[in-house]
Amino acid sequence: MVLLLLTLLLRDEAALRTTFEKEIKAKDAAKRVEAVKKLAGAKEEKTIEHLVKSLKDPALEVRKAAAETLEGSTDGAGKAIKPLGDILVDKKEDLDLRLACAKALAKSRYKSEAFPFFHQTISSIENTERQFHKFGADVTGILDGYMGKSFGMQKTTPERWSEWWTDNQKTLKEEDENKKKQWKENKE
Repeated sequence: MVLLLLTLLLRDEAALRTTFEKEIKAKDAAKRVEAVKKLAGAKEEKTIEHLVKSLKDPALEVRKAAAETLEGSTDGAGKAIKPLGDILVDKKEDLDLRLACAKALAKSRYKSEAFPFFHQTISSIENTERQFHKFGADVTGILDGYMGKSFGMQKTTPERWSEWWTDNQKTLKEEDENKKKQWKENKE
């Protein structure tokens, strides 16, 4: 048990990436899913970049595994925010994949970059699009937890979030700039 813990603590992400680069080429989607999951807990930018590339895999299960793995990773540079957000807002994508992307985005340290994707997602759901109503409620719940604020789940919720964003956007961007600066300094 202690040896396993030490192995996890001292794991070599470069070695994991080398293995991943071979295994992700497998024809079998299940093997590619396994390759992606081996990168769980990633902290290095190069590893995050591999996971981001896996969000474009032709197999849905690989893309879901990549989003789930990103949720448990530390993306100090914020490299995964836009790719996750692009999937989240895309109504043509699978709802479970979109939800996995929302959960991963909610782990981002850069709220000013992630928030617009959440807001666009909940704002774009029309009353007639019943297939998205539960999904919209789920995303709103994730957003509430991420921002530590809730405007409930009514028709006016997107408007309320929009007003909140107008009032808080500048502060969040400044906080994110400071976080990025600290991350870069700690990285060097």
